[in-house]
Amino acid sequence: MVQKQEILRTAAPEEGGAGRLRAASLPERSCVVCRASLPAPQLLRLSCMEGVLLFARGGKARGRGAYVCPEASCLRSLNSARLSRALRSGVSLTETNEEALERLRALAKRRILETLGLARRSGMLEMGSDRVAENLKTCMDMGESGVALRASDLSDRTAHSLRRAWVLGTSEDLGRAIGVARAGALWVSASRFAVGLDFWLRVERASCSAPDPAVISDDLKVNS
Repeated sequence: MVQKQEILRTAAPEEGGAGRLRAASLPERSCVVCRASLPAPQLLRLSCMEGVLLFARGGKARGRGAYVCPEASCLRSLNSARLSRALRSGVSLTETNEEALERLRALAKRRILETLGLARRSGMLEMGSDRVAENLKTCMDMGESGVALRASDLSDRTAHSLRRAWVLGTSEDLGRAIGVARAGALWVSASRFAVGLDFWLRVERASCSAPDPAVISDDLKVNS
């Protein structure tokens, strides 16, 4: 399970470009639950096959689809009626909302681990608690972007210095994702990998039934 205190990102450069992503240049879609309009890549795209929900990041698939915010309140309000209106066809879901969210949670975790591996192979990932803490400070002070992650089994002192990072598994879990024995903290620099990672981390958090008290700070409890 993943937790995060606050979003630490600005618009990140597109792949192969030096500029920053502009929300105005991206097509917008509306959430089927709260009706908020956001750029499609910031929403979860939904389709249905034989009563089973299919999930994808917005803007990545063709054909008719519905869109939902990667927020727990919206995900838990999905139902056949809303999807039927959005997809303009009769939808009768064959699984419970919790079963669908369990599948979504597993998908998000796979995408997170895949993205970390790709980011390392592309030279966009840094390791080490001191380096990640420094990048977090620069992110806050200078408005730069990136995504920070830390393991849940760090010492209290180190965890405090990385309190603004996402918490994702143990040091062994993070290490396995990038092909090393252990990794206590990771930083993914501003890139398409950071944008995708941020999205799937949000999805994973939103699809969880309840926060894990072992990895949630007092500040997070107030701000969530």
